[in-house]
Amino acid sequence: MARRAPTVIAPNTPRNTPIAIGSGTVELRDESDGSTTVWVNNVPSSSMRPEVDVLDFEYMRHMAAAIAAWAPSGRWLALHVGAAACSLPRYLAHAYPESGHIAVDIDTSLPELVREWWDLPRAPRLRIRAQDGLDAVASRRDDSLDLVVRDAFAGDATPNHLADAHWWEQARRAVRASGLVVANVGTRPGTIMGRDDARAARATFNDVIAVGEHAVLKGKRRGNVVVVAGDAIDSRALARYAASAPLPTGVDPGWNR
Repeated sequence: MARRAPTVIAPNTPRNTPIAIGSGTVELRDESDGSTTVWVNNVPSSSMRPEVDVLDFEYMRHMAAAIAAWAPSGRWLALHVGAAACSLPRYLAHAYPESGHIAVDIDTSLPELVREWWDLPRAPRLRIRAQDGLDAVASRRDDSLDLVVRDAFAGDATPNHLADAHWWEQARRAVRASGLVVANVGTRPGTIMGRDDARAARATFNDVIAVGEHAVLKGKRRGNVVVVAGDAIDSRALARYAASAPLPTGVDPGWNR
């Protein structure tokens, strides 16, 4: 039996070559494991691979675990603030076939490129558009979303207007009472990155739990922390996930308090 040729991501796009986009540049770099990393302004932003049920970035696996602990049966709608290559929306659309996803990105040209690069679900399962993350949340009707995923960065930090009290209040207004918000927070030792973000989340939701590597949670190493916010988070499920994660992972309900 003939062996199938491997799937090539974005076969007509040059590698290791910056491509101009609205917010700067994007570059594709192939990895030895068959995935392709998307670099935006020289920062790794997303990972694309043929397999639909695999997430390469650790923080996205944290997000997926938090969503798995929460996800209701039946239909639900998610808003992704910071679309990039839509790796997580693609994964979730596969894992939860009845879910719908809206992904927004501040860049005006990147959403068009990622549609060309790989096999993303089509509308209405996944709608991608260029829009500011605050506008995307603030323009939603009350109680019109089940999930908000925030993964938007300028360099290695979340833009201030997507991490302050107003943004979190708008997210609280837009998600239903049973809804969830998961946010990727970049951290660096010796800084207060993420402190006001986490405090604003706590002022808005009943339960806020941080998930990340132990050293990152303790401020000893640079990395990403996933802030999970809702009114009834299954903390035991998150603890079980952390205990079995490939890298030393912890959950901290008091992170940056």
